[in-house]
Amino acid sequence: MKTHLLAGITLLVLCLLAGSNALFAQNLNLAAGIKPISSSQENADFPASYATDNNQATRWSSQFADPQSLVIDLGTVQSIDRVRISWEVAYAKDFEVQVSNDGINYTTARKVTGNTPVNQNSKFINELANLGTIGRYVRMLGTARATPYGYSIFEFEVYGFTGAAASLALSKEAEASNTQANFTPAMAFDGDPTTRWSTLFTTNQNLEIDLGQTATISRVYLNWEAAYGVNFELQVSADKNNWVTFATFTNNQVYYNEYGVVASGRYVRMLGASGGQNNGGFSIFELQLFGSFTPLPVSLTSFVAVPQGSSVAVTWTTATELNNAGFEVQRSANSLDFSTLSKVAGAGNSATIHAYHYLDAAPLATTGYYRLKQTDQDGKTAYGPVVAVAGVGRAVVTATISVYPNPTADQATVEWDASAASPVRWHLTSSTGQVVHTETLAAQAGHNAQAIDLRPYATGSYVLTVETAGQVLGRTRIQKSN
Repeated sequence: MKTHLLAGITLLVLCLLAGSNALFAQNLNLAAGIKPISSSQENADFPASYATDNNQATRWSSQFADPQSLVIDLGTVQSIDRVRISWEVAYAKDFEVQVSNDGINYTTARKVTGNTPVNQNSKFINELANLGTIGRYVRMLGTARATPYGYSIFEFEVYGFTGAAASLALSKEAEASNTQANFTPAMAFDGDPTTRWSTLFTTNQNLEIDLGQTATISRVYLNWEAAYGVNFELQVSADKNNWVTFATFTNNQVYYNEYGVVASGRYVRMLGASGGQNNGGFSIFELQLFGSFTPLPVSLTSFVAVPQGSSVAVTWTTATELNNAGFEVQRSANSLDFSTLSKVAGAGNSATIHAYHYLDAAPLATTGYYRLKQTDQDGKTAYGPVVAVAGVGRAVVTATISVYPNPTADQATVEWDASAASPVRWHLTSSTGQVVHTETLAAQAGHNAQAIDLRPYATGSYVLTVETAGQVLGRTRIQKSN
C-alpha cells in the first residue's frame, strides 16, 4: 500500500460537510428525546419526560411504592444491546430491563438483584451491556427500592450495540492547555473510569491526543466528571496546526456524550469554551475514540448513504486511485460487526474523478451503518469511514407470528394469520445485520405456515421478518443451535 495516498476521508470533505453538525455527530442513544410512559410520578415537578431529555439536572421520580415502571417506545423494533441508567440517590435495589414488540408482552433482557450501582458524578450508574435482544418497547421495571422513597432516574439511555473494541486513543501521548494538581491529560486516555484529567477553574481550555498515525474515526465517547463541557467542539488535524471541527456541542447538559461521527486525522482535541461549573473548568474521566488506524489508500472525496424510497443509496467518489482492485460495500446493525453487501470493481490506476453507486434494496428496518472495504491489487485491504442511516420506514401492522421449535438445529416453522390472500415476503437477518435469505410466497387468507431451513447457516441468533405490501406483519428472533 502506498504511504503517500490520502487517508480515510480527506479534510476537503470535512470542510465541505462543516455546514451541518448532523452529518458529523449522530446521537447513538435511541431513547434520546422520546417521552416515556411511567407507572406514576411523585408530583408534577418530576415527569417521565425528564428521564430522556439529555439533562442530568432533571429527573423522573415515582411514587413511594413497589413496583414501578418506566417505558420507552422506540417507534420501531430495534436491536438493543446496552442500557445505561443514571439514578438519583433513590435508585432500584432490584429491577429488570425488559423488551417488547407490542407493548403488552414483555421478556426480561437483564434482571438485577441487590443492585450496587457505581457512584459517579453524584449519580448512581448502571450500565448493562451485551443484552443481545430486540424490541420496540424498553421497560425498567423496579421491584424493590433501595430507599424509602420512590424510583428516580436522571437519564435512561438505550443503545443498539455494546462497543467492546479498544479505544484508538488508549495510552497515547496527550497534552492539555493546563492541568489542575495531579489530574494529568494521560488520565483521560488510560482506560480507567475512576481517574481523570482536570483543568484549572477557567474557560477556553483544550485536551489533545496524538494517535500516532492517521485514523478514521466512526464513534466518540466522552465521560465527564462534574465539571462537564457545556459548549465545546471536537476537532481533528493532520499536522497539529490546521484543525477541522467534526462535532459541535451547544448547551450540553449530560455527563456522557456518545456519538457516531465521520472524521479522519492523526490529532484529535476537545476544544472547550465553557463548562458546567459556573462556566469554568473541565474534567474528563475518559475520552475514547473508535474506528480504524488503517487509511483508505485512495483519495476519497465523498462517501454518502441516504434513503431512496424503500432502499438506501450508497455513493462515493474518488479523485485518484493507485493499484485499486475494488471496493466492498459493507453494512452493520451495530456499527461494529460488518458484512459485505456487494463488490464493486475499482479503476486500478487513475488520476481522474470516478463516481460509484450501490443500491441496498433490502435495508435494515432499524439503523444501518455503512462503510467501504477497499482492496489493493496485491490483496491488501483498508476501510473507509462509517455513516449511519436511520431505519427505512416500514409501517408495522398488528399481527402475531410464532416460530417453533426455537431454538432448533435444522428446521423451524413460522405461523401467522393473514386477513386476505396476498404475496408475503420474509427474510432472515443475521446478528450482524446481513440478510442471509429472502423468499416470496403467496399467502392465503387465514392461517399460514412456512418451513424455514436453518441448516445452511452458522450457529447463532437470527431475526425473522415477515412483511406484505411494505408493511411488517411481525418480527421475531430465531436461535440456530448446534
